[in-house]
Amino acid sequence: MKIQSIQANAYRMPPSSPWEDATNKVDGLEFIIVEVTTDNGLVGTGISYTVDIGGTVIKTLIEDYLAPLVLGMNPLHYEQVWYHMQRQSRRLGLGVNSMAIAAIDIAIWDLMGKHYHQPLYKLLGGARDSIPSYISEINLSSNDTVENLLDRVDGYIAQGYRTVKMKIGKPDFEEDIERIAKVQERLGKGGTLLVDLNQKWSAAEAIQKGARLDALNLGWIEEPMLYQDIHGHSQLKKAIRTPIALGESMYSKQQFLEYLKADAVDIVQADVAFVGGITEWLKIAHLANAFGKPVAPHYMMELSLQMLCGVTNSYMLENVVGGSFTELGLLEHPITVENGMGAPSSLPGHGIVFNQSALKPHLLDSSKLRGNFVGGSK
Repeated sequence: MKIQSIQANAYRMPPSSPWEDATNKVDGLEFIIVEVTTDNGLVGTGISYTVDIGGTVIKTLIEDYLAPLVLGMNPLHYEQVWYHMQRQSRRLGLGVNSMAIAAIDIAIWDLMGKHYHQPLYKLLGGARDSIPSYISEINLSSNDTVENLLDRVDGYIAQGYRTVKMKIGKPDFEEDIERIAKVQERLGKGGTLLVDLNQKWSAAEAIQKGARLDALNLGWIEEPMLYQDIHGHSQLKKAIRTPIALGESMYSKQQFLEYLKADAVDIVQADVAFVGGITEWLKIAHLANAFGKPVAPHYMMELSLQMLCGVTNSYMLENVVGGSFTELGLLEHPITVENGMGAPSSLPGHGIVFNQSALKPHLLDSSKLRGNFVGGSK
């Protein structure tokens, strides 16, 4: 079996509900969807994404550089394919190249599942048949009241969720404390609240404010400070009992290794699209396991579901409000969380089948972006 052709398209659309956190307001999600076709007629679908910026760059990198590299290669030799792409793109640094590699790599794993007639999670190890899920909201707008927040939490509870993640990082920290206390009261006994700062605090702020949060029995504090600050996270971990979760802003197993060696992370949140696909994500999951750390991947609910059920150190599935392919109406076969539990598709491969008619109106037009992009970072 050989790779015969690779086609890439980029799409841009807003989240189905507004996204705003402490450091960013999101205007558009960009999805790069790749189809890898083999000489025996199998087609694998690959996915990468960006938040607001870079979708056209990734599409062009795939079409002009990466795709020609792997034509004629055997997709079952996934390590060989991945390594060839990484070696040829490594001078770009980390980031865009790994996000482009991810789209092809994910398509190859989809192909392998179809070739072997197995769902992805069984190819990855088949550690479990379902995984607990938490609901993750991105709503920290200035006009969002505590009452608005509690109404949403009531809705999550009604859907069967007992773990909720909310954004914090208000200009007035006391407002964060009030919102946390009210949500915990609403969740009640048996409920768990996670908080996410999106790298808002300095190292000194994290130590000071983390001490306040430490008394609130939170499930975790996510990305409290800049992701490059390994020492700062290590110091924070020594100072507080609340687990620290991070990883969505990292792009390689080497970066995760440095955090693990420094004992600076408790829950590893590697994002499959950012680290270069399933081949690299699986190594990160096993690396975390060697250090006794669980994995809870960032975003990509429908794909993360398969990966989590493949490995033994899986923790929880993230279902982001307004961001799943299912909620965006992009799938032929919706993949949903029921009563706080996710179960992977049993279709061969990853089971993500896009509705082409739903995608078509969102085809990314570079000419409409060029000269008009303003970004959403605060």
